[in-house]
Amino acid sequence: MNNPANFIFATCQAGAEAALRKEIPQNHPELKLAFSRPGFVTFKVDAENRLPDRYNLKSTLARTSGWSLGRAESESAAEIIASILECEALSRADVIHVWERDRKVPGAGGFEPGVSVLANEVGAQIIAAMEASGKFTNKPMLNKVAKPDAVVFDVCLVETNQWWYGFHEANTTAGRWPGGVPLMDTDNDPISRAYFKLKEALLWSGIPVSEGDVCAELGSAPGGACQLLLEKGAKVIAIDPAELEADVVKHPNLTHIRRRGHEVRKRDFREVRWLFADISMVPNYTLDTVSAIVSHDAVDIKGMALTLKLTNWDLLDSVPAWLKRVKDLGFKHVRVRQLAFNRQEICLIAAKDKFVLRSSKKKASEPKTKPQKKSRPKTDAKS
Repeated sequence: MNNPANFIFATCQAGAEAALRKEIPQNHPELKLAFSRPGFVTFKVDAENRLPDRYNLKSTLARTSGWSLGRAESESAAEIIASILECEALSRADVIHVWERDRKVPGAGGFEPGVSVLANEVGAQIIAAMEASGKFTNKPMLNKVAKPDAVVFDVCLVETNQWWYGFHEANTTAGRWPGGVPLMDTDNDPISRAYFKLKEALLWSGIPVSEGDVCAELGSAPGGACQLLLEKGAKVIAIDPAELEADVVKHPNLTHIRRRGHEVRKRDFREVRWLFADISMVPNYTLDTVSAIVSHDAVDIKGMALTLKLTNWDLLDSVPAWLKRVKDLGFKHVRVRQLAFNRQEICLIAAKDKFVLRSSKKKASEPKTKPQKKSRPKTDAKS
């Protein structure tokens, strides 16, 4: 597509923008900070060292990114939409993604990321205006999972009267989601937010937990991630000295080992295919515990998804060392990302062979599954 843009936009978790502003220039010296608000940042591209039109931003923290075409600001939504309709990129869009930047950390005050009612209303107004204008031959979908390599027109509601817009090609799994957030039903409360975190991790990574698979989770209490795995028909070994939710404990496919991960006998992992960890300790503690398990001769784990807690953002400087450490354990395919449903933490996924992972083209659009509704609100005990 004809690309007139000289700026890149990136969206992230509210509160992570300072770390993102530090991370991006380290990985992309051709980018210079231009604009920043909580959850939304833009960078100017060096004209002499321009990014290719089709690119992947090298970032742990960016949920999604693309070419920024500018912003429109007015108290009138109709005036803003009129400005957007002048964009040539809109005429080539297969999908329109409209979202609001995060104003809270996920889980704070009941907030969860995703497409808001306002964002859907704005998107519907844009599409209606396109149809009324009579000058557009394309009929883009609104806030749907984009097909691989589709052209996505992005509109971020940075403020209610200030919208930033641009486009990107959906050439990554998260790039196919509106605002880099998977489409999930967050209205029904699972046992804990770990349910949402693991569901997103599976969608992003392609880890294909199937019926009958043996999975182990370190740091399971109160049981949100176990709840998801059990819904998928897996046999789950929950490892945590703390108590789990009663509905999880009584499930016939769950075994609760009330110990810390490093205290469990390695032979208890002999049949485990997938290993998960969400331990409320520093990353090196999690990696030490996992390393002792997967390096044992009796253990043959195919893949992992690890939540690594960031007690401070400077720990991101250790990401390359963490990736190397996991690769040295025999996992050839290793990636890291701050998930949309993470808090101040990141998700590291690893597979001994990337071919054991399900195609991201299928996983990104996996049908929604609703957690069993609870009478009490979900806890942040595992946030």
